[in-house]
Amino acid sequence: MAAPTKSKRNEVEDQSEIPTKLSSQETSDIQLTSFLKWSDDNKFRLNVKVRVGKKGSCAQYGMIAEDHIKEGECLFEVPRSILLHGETSSISDLLKNEADDLLSESGWVPLLISLMYEYNNPTSTWRPYLDLVPDFKELNLPMFWKSEERKSLLKGTGVDESVTRDIDLLTNDFNNVVLPFINKHPDVFLPICKDVEFYKKMVAFVMAYSFTETNLDESNNKANTPMMVPMADILNSIAKNNAHLEFHPDVLKMVAVKDISKGEEVFNSYGEPANAHLLQMYGYAEEYPNNHNDTVEISNEALLKATKLLTDTTDELFYEKLGVLQDMEAIDDENTLVIGKDGILTEDECQQLIKVIFMSESQFQDFVEKEGWSDADEDDDESNNMFSFANIPSLLPDWKNLLSRAGEESLTRYKTTLEEDQKLSSQDIASLPSHHKYSFYTAYGQKMLLKKLVDACNK
Repeated sequence: MAAPTKSKRNEVEDQSEIPTKLSSQETSDIQLTSFLKWSDDNKFRLNVKVRVGKKGSCAQYGMIAEDHIKEGECLFEVPRSILLHGETSSISDLLKNEADDLLSESGWVPLLISLMYEYNNPTSTWRPYLDLVPDFKELNLPMFWKSEERKSLLKGTGVDESVTRDIDLLTNDFNNVVLPFINKHPDVFLPICKDVEFYKKMVAFVMAYSFTETNLDESNNKANTPMMVPMADILNSIAKNNAHLEFHPDVLKMVAVKDISKGEEVFNSYGEPANAHLLQMYGYAEEYPNNHNDTVEISNEALLKATKLLTDTTDELFYEKLGVLQDMEAIDDENTLVIGKDGILTEDECQQLIKVIFMSESQFQDFVEKEGWSDADEDDDESNNMFSFANIPSLLPDWKNLLSRAGEESLTRYKTTLEEDQKLSSQDIASLPSHHKYSFYTAYGQKMLLKKLVDACNK
């Protein structure tokens, strides 16, 4: 569709109120009924065995099974024509014609501009959908917390650093791409679209509610572009989900991945995110040990301190060793080891790292001259789950000492100790404000994984 004319723009601007979202606590059955009718009019094909509403939902709106659902049953379909993204929005022609001006590091700009326009358009095709989703005031993502509070609550978790990068990225996109585009088309966009805080809310909306199609050809640069999927984003999410979204040529389908009993809530999955990612992107975290995808990372700094206690390695030699391993793509340049519920997930990287760390300077120089491992070395390195918690006790003593020290050092980076956390009752934690509670869940889960590593090393 073509971009709105100037007269249409003035019609919107003359209204006494720009459309605003109600709190999900204030929405009535009218908004839900309107959304469900809109869904039916657009051929969403909602299974009669499910119901959308607040009753029975763990948070805000949700989907509840009204009858027994078998694994593989389709719960609803969403036609691709009603997905909201740059190519379907009312200003798609404008975005397409000026696509070169909308390139950004994130790749989200066309969707975000589309959302800004549709959100402020009272006659938007997606009005019933936008009237139902939670108000942005309820998106309690860390990017909206005060900086001091974020640093304090999230100390050691890595979330604050990730959020800071998000804010820097969105601010850069807004100032260098979005704002020039908005200023270029004053007849299309309301003045609020020039406000970076409003743009920030759009970013949070996309982070918390969008879906990304990942089963496309990787050569297609649209493969990682998010889209808004009405109905799908009503479902709440947990790690042990019972449904997932499937992408088909003409429709998207929410399909049961296991049997769902009558009265049970239907839960989608956001993939396999750790609590730190859930909190950063969606504003919540799961209580330990419910998130079986949870992870914690051991930093290069923690490894350096552990290495200095156990070897004669200098700072300079340590980082030289890391640099060589990074050049070999054996380790990441930020965090070296990733620990999951069953042990160290980055097993190959861990083994190579430890072997290099314990090399003397002369051995390391010989290693560099040979440009890495020989085929014989690599054959000798073959192992199965060497760094699982079950098998770590069988490692060489020096290896266990290094991992234990690194784990202990990592435990010191948090605001509170694990012992202090464990003195709190579940009632104390549940009564905390949501962002305090989810911060606690995130930090506590990470500490428990680090403790499991230390305990395994000391057996």
